[in-house]
Amino acid sequence: MTILISNQDRPDLASPAYHPDIRAYGWRLARREWETEPFSGRKMTATRQIAAMLSVRPGHPVIHRHSLWRLEFGGRIEINSYADAELVPDWDDQKRLHQYRKRPKFFYQALQRGRGEIRWVTLTTARLAYGDERARLAIDYTDAILAITRTMIDEHGRLLEATEVKAPASHFEIGHGAELADDPNALFPPKNSRKRESPSRSDPNAMGSDFLYWIKGPRGARAIRQYGPLTGLPR
Repeated sequence: MTILISNQDRPDLASPAYHPDIRAYGWRLARREWETEPFSGRKMTATRQIAAMLSVRPGHPVIHRHSLWRLEFGGRIEINSYADAELVPDWDDQKRLHQYRKRPKFFYQALQRGRGEIRWVTLTTARLAYGDERARLAIDYTDAILAITRTMIDEHGRLLEATEVKAPASHFEIGHGAELADDPNALFPPKNSRKRESPSRSDPNAMGSDFLYWIKGPRGARAIRQYGPLTGLPR
């Protein structure tokens, strides 16, 4: 499977509302099958590594959101989002927290409000998985992972949020829409996407997602045209 990166849309991948099960079946039906919810969110203090991602001091309050996707073909994707907690002062309000979980655009809208023009930086790398990552992604100790980090930056250069996506390199590869598509500007607009309709509850593959794209079969633009987007990771 290929993770296709584009610049057409940048949704909040860590939002529970973007989880594939939620998009396919809705909250009520999806939660019946879970022993525990595959996503979480909490306020914490930044470790040295997280502080470097957001350009803050270690110990600075951040909001960590985590989501684990278990896909039908057996692959898994882990998503971590880190945001400066000073920009989300109402996180501890239970009513507001419910909105952050249920409304997929609400968290990003709160971060971007009054921040001027937003720009994004996406970095990709690969490395061997750590022990805890191997357990969550259900991979062998010899397997490498792909790590994709997308950072949101305001017009003054302040780092607002960083989303880190981890996927087994044995299951996924990375492609770029501008290189693979005949018309990269026509890949993702709603009027041109075959999967934007409301997903069918009888078809778990009909996610209607616009943020993480798989290519099944032959690689390249032919595969994109033939199968279309199932799910998307824009940069």
